Amino acid sequence: MRIFRRLSELSRFRRRHMAFIESLVDLDLLREIGLGEENGRPATLTTLLGHGVASVATVQRRLRRLKRLGLVRQIRSGEDARVQHLVLSPRVRDLYRRMGKARA
Repeated sequence: MRIFRRLSELSRFRRRHMAFIESLVDLDLLREIGLGEENGRPATLTTLLGHGVASVATVQRRLRRLKRLGLVRQIRSGEDARVQHLVLSPRVRDLYRRMGKARA
């Protein structure tokens, strides 16, 4: 498949099914949280900040919004109660799965 055609299809899918993504920061945060889950190392605020996605204030503000919308969940670590892991909601995980298969 041609790369720009595929990018166009993904963009249409995102506009149609993922209107909650308001910025590139939202997109980056969701991607990094999902990648952490996929790699078996759930993201934390510290790991997200380490990726340099945006300033501390912006990451905290966008993350707070994503959690309020129920798109990201915060789960206390079983090993260290001070650590909060960030995971995607089942709805968002399913949307990304569908997006990977989408052909507009």
